Amino acid sequence: MMNHQFNDSKYLELIFKGLHEKYGVDFSLYRESTIKRRLARRMAATDSDNYLDYFYTLEKEPGEYENLLRTLTIKVSRFFRNQHLFQTLYDDIFPDIINAKIINNDNTLRIWGAGCAFGEEIYSVTITLLEYLKKKRKSIDDYDISIFGTDIDGQALNKAKLGIYDKDAVKDVKKEILDKYFIRRGDLFQLIDSIKNLVYFTRDDLTSEKHISPSSGVITNYDLILCRNTLIYFSQALQQRVFLNFIRSLNPGGYLVLGKSESIPGDLKDYFILTHIKDKIYKFRDRGAVVSG
Repeated sequence: MMNHQFNDSKYLELIFKGLHEKYGVDFSLYRESTIKRRLARRMAATDSDNYLDYFYTLEKEPGEYENLLRTLTIKVSRFFRNQHLFQTLYDDIFPDIINAKIINNDNTLRIWGAGCAFGEEIYSVTITLLEYLKKKRKSIDDYDISIFGTDIDGQALNKAKLGIYDKDAVKDVKKEILDKYFIRRGDLFQLIDSIKNLVYFTRDDLTSEKHISPSSGVITNYDLILCRNTLIYFSQALQQRVFLNFIRSLNPGGYLVLGKSESIPGDLKDYFILTHIKDKIYKFRDRGAVVSG
């Protein structure tokens, strides 16, 4: 029995190693109970009795790695989840960004949702921005707007591009927003094209050493980056690399939004000011001289 447990543990490590080699994500450091519970779902789906069986399934069917990645990184998300955050964007963050644009005679607006999954959050940010501009009697035509949603999961991005969601995904959306920005089709809700067309979705690996910002972004100076509940999957070394990439990608005075259980590494905290504790919103001071990661 001890030998079987040892061998099973060895193959679990090999599964983690395969994921790390393919996607750069170190799941061995994530919460063990959560990982094993999610891993068990794929084992059941492939009729694998143990980690040894599942490892050989992965070797025979490389596409299963994609299924496993999706299961391990699944996010519980919906439109306007954590409503307080979007109210803060509307009340504080977008006013500060727009005022800075006016002062600097700059009409560009760059927003990046990193680890966007099915797109609910970055679409919610986009709707919030449009509602704020409407309040200020401005329109999207007044600005050169670039909004990116990126994720490592290609299938999730395909769903995000479609912009079709079930009732649960929109249960936190206020009726006036739902009526204005969605078309109901039976039990499903489809985003109107004017919102979908504002967001460009692309596959992107945050942990890549060559990474700066979305590959199609061209300009790296982002006014707002959201990366919530994604970094918890990464080792400290990978988190360090990602934060250095964010530093390279943010405009001075731009904002970074993290998940509630995430924080900026100690040696990089001087680059940021924590402006909103509850929503984990940081304001970027200045890029300055950043050592290469």
